[in-house]
Amino acid sequence: MIRKLMVCSDIHDDLESLSTFVDYAQAQNADRVIILGDMGLRPYTSQDLFDLIKTRNVDTFVEAKRIHSRQVFGEMKQTLDRTGIPFLVIPGNYDGNSDLEAVFGDNNLHKKTTQFCDAKLVGYGGADANPSHIMLLYQLGEMESFDHQELYDLLTNQTPDICMIHNPPQGLCDNMFNGQNVGTPATTKYILESAPKLVLSGHIHEAGPNGNNPQGVKGISKYQNPRNNKSTFVLNPGNLGQFELIDPQTLNSVRKFDFGTFMEVNVEEDGTPVNVIAYTLQSKSNSVGDVKKLYGYDL
Repeated sequence: MIRKLMVCSDIHDDLESLSTFVDYAQAQNADRVIILGDMGLRPYTSQDLFDLIKTRNVDTFVEAKRIHSRQVFGEMKQTLDRTGIPFLVIPGNYDGNSDLEAVFGDNNLHKKTTQFCDAKLVGYGGADANPSHIMLLYQLGEMESFDHQELYDLLTNQTPDICMIHNPPQGLCDNMFNGQNVGTPATTKYILESAPKLVLSGHIHEAGPNGNNPQGVKGISKYQNPRNNKSTFVLNPGNLGQFELIDPQTLNSVRKFDFGTFMEVNVEEDGTPVNVIAYTLQSKSNSVGDVKKLYGYDL
């Protein structure tokens, strides 16, 4: 029996895009919704930052940040809950895992495994590259570090069929606008050694379905293992939400980017991907519009 996964990543505080995505998932009778991290964009407010600079009271700032982040995550969870579709999330490099865990509980798959039909899933969030306003939270111990060895050990110990990892494998759907490959070698090593069926990652927006990288990667990569001829597909759904570069001093938007992409992935019960369809919900006016198909491929 074929099972339908609706996959998105990098929501970045955009509740409107998330609502449109889950409504579409519900209309398509999805079996599972998967969110690959970066649910947040501004984990704290400009007033919180101003108060920290003025008072130097770190404890008050951290508590304000937790309240703000958990309120945003709570609204997202309500949006997901109303569909009745089972869902899984992992943190991105913009998300504090303790905040995500406090809101999503068992739906948060970071450093955990679960079963989907006959397939084992494992999750690992975060990344090792962060903007300035997020680095502040790392320095305060509010963000978990991304540990490549820990990720590799998790994968080799659990041997999942499907991997949910925010940071893509190095060399596979991690192509930046300047041609650099910036993913994690830990997942790539696991792919070379064990040939999982499917790796789902986000983080690098420009490697998604609207990719603008020199290699022309648009959300799909494949590795064919020469030893056993097994295939691993790596999919990057791009950024669902309206992403912005942010001034770390004011948290004001410096530059806005294209957004709105996600994927439908149909898999067999053992996790083998059958086909993928990429969609966008961004209208020409840079607002949230109707869902439109970008492409579809049999895998």
